[in-house]
Amino acid sequence: MKVTQKDIAERVGSSTSLVSRVLSGQAHKIGVNPKKVEEIFRIAKEMNYIPNPSALVLKGKKTRTLGLVVYDFCDPYFSMLIGDIQAMSHLRNYSTLLVGFLDRKPNDADLMPLYKHCVDGIIVLGTGGDLSWTDSFRDIPVARIGHVEHPNLALSVGVDEDDAMRRIFAHLKNDSGVGRAAYAARPLEAHQMRRKAVERAAREHGVELEECPAVADADSDFEVGVQFAESLIARGRAKFPQAVVCATDSIATGVIKRLHESSIAVPDDIAVTGFDDIPAAANYIPSITSFRQPTRRFAQECFDAMEGAIQSPTRALKGELIIRKSSMRQFK
Repeated sequence: MKVTQKDIAERVGSSTSLVSRVLSGQAHKIGVNPKKVEEIFRIAKEMNYIPNPSALVLKGKKTRTLGLVVYDFCDPYFSMLIGDIQAMSHLRNYSTLLVGFLDRKPNDADLMPLYKHCVDGIIVLGTGGDLSWTDSFRDIPVARIGHVEHPNLALSVGVDEDDAMRRIFAHLKNDSGVGRAAYAARPLEAHQMRRKAVERAAREHGVELEECPAVADADSDFEVGVQFAESLIARGRAKFPQAVVCATDSIATGVIKRLHESSIAVPDDIAVTGFDDIPAAANYIPSITSFRQPTRRFAQECFDAMEGAIQSPTRALKGELIIRKSSMRQFK
């Protein structure tokens, strides 16, 4: 049987109107004791209370507000996506509500703005993660920019990973003469999915791929790159791969910086490629070869999904390889 706010009120020993104010994020306006607010949220969770967003809006009336759920606010790639989605919002006459989850797992406080503002749809930025929270929003479309299908998603759109890595390895093999490469990544689901595409592309182009574990004890992609470069340096130059293919541009910047500190030149001693083509990739020294994801297309596809114009729930779009100095080296 579905739990109601009245059921929660009886359990807590408060009025239904007070519970309603708390669960709708209005407790601060009437000075509710913080301990009481905490208790109401705790009891609601224990009773598996699931608000129905569609019941919060008058029948037939839309708010033209979309919830934008971001897995990692520190990731510059997500920043680019947010900008493109905001621009598309203006074109499509929507407002966006920005929320984020700590460690990609939501709690009640994270989800409350989505209930409170009665969003007409939700766009999730990021691959993988726990999507069980979307059970509360089955009456509205939910789209994701990232990979992995889920029954609650109207759309999951991302870059064609195999096409991207085929282009990167074709460039490394044919333009730079690379025969041995390593992959630098974190143990994130998105990075490990990309690893599989790396392995397939390396085999296809006859490039030996060294076994290098993902760096797990770093707080950022940049630090992952630094630690990865340190592991290469510790092996000695004689055992260097000819190229490092990085899961993101931020990892590539860390790799290049640490190598430079040890007087190891990129690309003269080792080639480096990134992924995402964030603004820093073009401005770094040396400028970083990167794979540009079609972020504007992603935004457009998501808004089409919000308006019911997308039929296929999974789409993989092709991007563009941007060749710069970090990989332009002819190995012999």
